Amino acid sequence: MFKKVLPILFILFLIGCSIPDEFGIPTWTIPIRLVLLNDIYDAEAIAEEMTSLRASGDTLQFYELVTESQILGDIEISDTDIKTSEFLLTDIAPELSQFNGLPVNVLPNYPDITIPITITRDFEPFDEYEEIKLLSGSLLLTITNNTVFWLGDSLDGNPLIIDVLDSNGEPLVEEVEFANIAPLGGSGTQPIPLDDEIFPNDIQIQLSGEGDITSDSTAVIDTTASVQLDIQIVDIQADYVINGQIPSQEIDPISGYREVDLIQPEIVHQDSFELSGYGAIIFEVTSVVPAVASFELVAIRDTTEIYLEHDEGQPIEIQVGIGTSQIIFSNEHYNINEMIQILPDGFNYSLTPYIGVGTMIPYLCYEDSVVVNFEVVADMQIFTYEDAGIWIIPLDEGEINIEVEDVSDFKPEMQDSYQSGKMIFKYWNVSGMELGFDILFSDDSTNVLEQVFNFEDSVLVDVEMFRVPLLEITSDTTFNEVELNITQEELDYFVGDSIYVVPRIQVISGGTQPWAGGVRVQGDIVLEIEINSDLIDSFEE
Repeated sequence: MFKKVLPILFILFLIGCSIPDEFGIPTWTIPIRLVLLNDIYDAEAIAEEMTSLRASGDTLQFYELVTESQILGDIEISDTDIKTSEFLLTDIAPELSQFNGLPVNVLPNYPDITIPITITRDFEPFDEYEEIKLLSGSLLLTITNNTVFWLGDSLDGNPLIIDVLDSNGEPLVEEVEFANIAPLGGSGTQPIPLDDEIFPNDIQIQLSGEGDITSDSTAVIDTTASVQLDIQIVDIQADYVINGQIPSQEIDPISGYREVDLIQPEIVHQDSFELSGYGAIIFEVTSVVPAVASFELVAIRDTTEIYLEHDEGQPIEIQVGIGTSQIIFSNEHYNINEMIQILPDGFNYSLTPYIGVGTMIPYLCYEDSVVVNFEVVADMQIFTYEDAGIWIIPLDEGEINIEVEDVSDFKPEMQDSYQSGKMIFKYWNVSGMELGFDILFSDDSTNVLEQVFNFEDSVLVDVEMFRVPLLEITSDTTFNEVELNITQEELDYFVGDSIYVVPRIQVISGGTQPWAGGVRVQGDIVLEIEINSDLIDSFEE
């Protein structure tokens, strides 16, 4: 910022006065003050321009927030335990009680005797759920027949029909025809489809049909012989479940790329410093079911990739309960600062959740989500390795910030009348770190850009430089002042229409203080010029 305050009012006053020529024009010196720079480089200003940097109080932090969610989708329910019920021969044919213990051939009409079958049996409720809306699954029914009658007579059109009922006797699924079950220990199993059904945990099985007696005439009638029914629900995929035990199961990963909106300052020799402040990844996970998730995070800058790692190589896992959980990974055990140090262009992330640990869940629906917020936070607290520290070139929207100033009011006659000059730096340094400061200027912007990274040569090419080797730490209400001499030759660049100014900042830090507050620098050029006839004539022209 280049403001020119030329004290020409007094000169114009002289021009307007009537001074006799015979006395001549006296000569004397007056000061001219030029403002070369007046800028602030603080945490708040940097954070306003760079959305991935924020000012936490007056401390500069790297900050990135990612919010993602994943619908649970189909819910897997563990196969239920097997539930058993039975009925006796006398439950379906009480008239046979008088023949108990006798061979079947004593029965009237043997071997053409048949019995009608209509029997309903209750089962103990399933412990694994209270109610489920099934997307798919099967009820496995196994019938073991220890009686002397066949269960079902398909040849004569009276097969065994199975109905699955709720506790009120209402059908839950369409009736199913079952293969005939042989007498005297015969057994059969058949799956009953349960797709798209709402299913309670308390059910009944009803058998109906007809049975023919065994053709083995030596078989003995045993009225206490039973028919055993075993049921189990398997391969369950549910839309929702009420009071269900959810086994561990993977849902779709939560993954993506997060571009970092960070127009960072140009840091020269990035390997000459390290971040030493607090760094953390803070997870907030909301879930209606317990979950465990593996996590992978990769910081990327150009071709450089830094993976998040535990300092002892342990796998990175997140464990959450029902509700909202917060988990913090800090740089005490993770290489978070190393990831931030490369000033990443973005992050690749992948979170693979496994829901359920066999815990009873009051309610879970396939439309429920696991919602994840994770914040990457790091104080911009740096430790510089070398005595020279690091150099930072301020940027403006990703480009080196070149101030273009109009100097057309500075005339060649003013330079010719130069008597003495100095550069006065006034600064406030509340960054908590020792800083050096350069101002580079030239009458050509290309020259400034070509030389801005020249830290070694004592003489810059076609560029002049003012250097303040150390901006000591001050309070926010006091300032320090440094004076540097300026020569008549260094004013060559001011004789023209414009001058191009670029600042650069040297940072020296022991890593004990984050970037807080900032620095403000004023650079004024104060010249003593001689007022003479040539100078006055130039104004008259």
